Amino acid sequence: MFAGRKKELSYLEESYSQDGSRIIVMYGYRGVGKTTLLKRFAEKKDLTYFLARPCSDEEERIIWNRECGGDAVDPEMQEVPSYTDILGRLISAGGGKKILAIDEFQNIIRYSPDFMEQLVNFINASDTQIFCVLLSSSISFVENDLVPRIGKYAMSLNGFFKIPELCFLDCVNYFSKYSTKQCMEVYGILGGIPAYWKYFSDEKDLKSNIISTFLADGAPLKEEGMRVVSDELRETHVYCTILNCLATDVCKLNDLHKHTGYARAKISVYLKSLMEMGLATKVFPFDGASSINARKGIYRIPVRLLIFYFRFLYSNASALEMMNAEDFYENIVSPGLSEIFKGNFRRVCSEYLDILSSRHALPIEVTSSGEWPGKDGDIDIIMQNDEEDSLIGFCRWDKGEMQVSDMDEYYRLIKSASLHPDHIFVFSAGTFSDDLKKSSDLEGNIRLIATEDL
Repeated sequence: MFAGRKKELSYLEESYSQDGSRIIVMYGYRGVGKTTLLKRFAEKKDLTYFLARPCSDEEERIIWNRECGGDAVDPEMQEVPSYTDILGRLISAGGGKKILAIDEFQNIIRYSPDFMEQLVNFINASDTQIFCVLLSSSISFVENDLVPRIGKYAMSLNGFFKIPELCFLDCVNYFSKYSTKQCMEVYGILGGIPAYWKYFSDEKDLKSNIISTFLADGAPLKEEGMRVVSDELRETHVYCTILNCLATDVCKLNDLHKHTGYARAKISVYLKSLMEMGLATKVFPFDGASSINARKGIYRIPVRLLIFYFRFLYSNASALEMMNAEDFYENIVSPGLSEIFKGNFRRVCSEYLDILSSRHALPIEVTSSGEWPGKDGDIDIIMQNDEEDSLIGFCRWDKGEMQVSDMDEYYRLIKSASLHPDHIFVFSAGTFSDDLKKSSDLEGNIRLIATEDL
């Protein structure tokens, strides 16, 4: 099932429609749907597709040559065809614009020093217009290594397009038989990676999906967290140590130092690498709020599946081997799911406000946003306009019914952050008491939002 991606399809169509040949780089997390997006875009177009493998330059050319119908090559007896020769046989003249897609192209760039030169020269010399899409699941390579590797040929790239995870509304549309809250639970575990969604079924409850997808013998995503880390990172034991800490809320540099015994400088280097790969983020208190009572230097894992994997499977690997899947779920997974969903609820609420902002449906025109991680509680969402009018959001997942006393606690946090909000949005996965509803009506600037409103 193809979900969302209207904006991404529009970008590809616009780039494709421009006159002349073009080369663009499209990248994002493995499983985010790059190849599926490409196939949808290329329907009824002339597409030539190659998947690059992590192998030697010579072996890549031998495989490509065979895939495109060339004669078998014995490198000891004859010269292996160049990429130029292979592409020349495939991209025939005439017939309109051609699409050339090279998936996981970093595998060629790393091992074929002159590939980019051959590709650019071939496209420039071709009488046929070519729309070349270079796809990659290596965020760090594209954002940090690609340009230095290809040098002057970087000038031939016409665009970089990072494919984001799908949003919560896409998840709701995909799992159409689930309630909004059930979709939030799925989104809290799998994030916006459609390759993971296919393993869950809205015909089954959450427990059954988790057991069959993560916990049972041969479960398809049982080792996915480790694969994500080990695909591109060396010294996985260090990275796994840090990620396991972050997943269990050991999230400040000094706390990581005390917990692991690693030097702060070493931890900083590894955190930088994780951030370059999109596997960690650093949280800063909102600029317009007081830093006195704020927690500084907090790190988080943005990939939902990694949080689930390290919090439950990695940390309890022995129990996972010895216990049956249902017992493991009941004793280890189920008690900790609320904390997983709590962090995700903030993300869903932020997406909701971002959508309203894009439609100019908020009471302010947002120009900056962030959060405030406090020493005694967090302000989940802060938004401001250029005149410093502000909107604050609180997101409560684990409260059955919110009371007036909860608002008193929020006012205390607002004071601690030295903020003076013009508007307060309160999101709850539960309900709101009648007294709180009356109080918010009297205040006039408080909006109460339940899960069904999202």
